[in-house]
Amino acid sequence: MENARKIRVLVLDDNPVLVDGLSFVINSTRQLTALVMTQRDQNLNDAVKRLAPDVIVAEPRFLERLLRNSDMTLLHLQSKARIIAYCDTRDAQPSEIYIAKGYCAILTKTVASARLLGAIKSVNAGDVIIDAALPPQYETPVLKMGFEPNRLSSKEELVLRHVALGKAMKEIAADIQLSAKTVETYKYRAIKKLDLRTRSDIVTYAISVGWLQH
Repeated sequence: MENARKIRVLVLDDNPVLVDGLSFVINSTRQLTALVMTQRDQNLNDAVKRLAPDVIVAEPRFLERLLRNSDMTLLHLQSKARIIAYCDTRDAQPSEIYIAKGYCAILTKTVASARLLGAIKSVNAGDVIIDAALPPQYETPVLKMGFEPNRLSSKEELVLRHVALGKAMKEIAADIQLSAKTVETYKYRAIKKLDLRTRSDIVTYAISVGWLQH
């Protein structure tokens, strides 16, 4: 029963030493269990079917290669698990690009183990995580995204209201008849504008503006 409650985390990277290291760190916690592809998996699709991960921690370029060699798309994969982009800082793209592709979190490989483990748990709970350690030049300024700072669009506010109520992304998507990917994008834009980082921050903000009764 204890194993059934654990968050299943698939680690994907072309560096086997890094995969072993991350797997060891993940398995050191009671809430998480690490998964890895093996030779019995012909491709990523086989691995996902066999392992049934909840969260995937993946080096984006390596993941793209795996997807090309399987019959899966990133859209298909994100319907199976929540995906964290685990990037080399030198190769990192603007965070908005990863969110638009369907990633739920962007972390650099320089983050502390505790930060990574916390991000895995938060992403599994429905949060969007952006590594604060990303150098400024990798961040696309808010004004370039086509909206004013601290001013939510109607869709961004609608999504954030649902998040504050504790709903998961798929549930919100069904409620407001949008794709889960689009909902993730609206959520990301909203928390970026308001400088919110955790679900608790979102709830506190919702109470402060009168969306929720406290």
